[in-house]
Amino acid sequence: MNREDLTLVMLALAQGASYTPVQIQKAMFLEDELARNAFDSRYDFEPYDYGPFDPDVYRTVETMQSHGLARISLTSRGWNTYADTEEGVRRGCELLNTLYPEQQQMFGRISQFVRRLSFSDLVSSIYKAYPHMRARSVFRD
Repeated sequence: MNREDLTLVMLALAQGASYTPVQIQKAMFLEDELARNAFDSRYDFEPYDYGPFDPDVYRTVETMQSHGLARISLTSRGWNTYADTEEGVRRGCELLNTLYPEQQQMFGRISQFVRRLSFSDLVSSIYKAYPHMRARSVFRD
């Protein structure tokens, strides 16, 4: 699977619900970290203001949007949210079903984890597990 496929799987796990910027960044970071050797196409996360960040995550979703698989919506607060379209959910679930059951469960846990925590709790938990990703942080917990 390539990065677009893996991102599509992660978005599909929300079943049309959206991810905030910090949620999609941390979900893809955790997917990369926890399945490090399982896939040959990874993101290049670096420490940033709120932990691991790779602008290619956003570019990937933008590409998916141009193919009708994702939607990016601007919130009233001025930041984007990221979700699959119906076609994206269908395709993402097809891809998910090609993974080993352990991978499916892990990705499902990642999706639930990042979407259930508050911004502060999510960033803090990433810093606790990956302290090297705090190097350029502006966030204080």
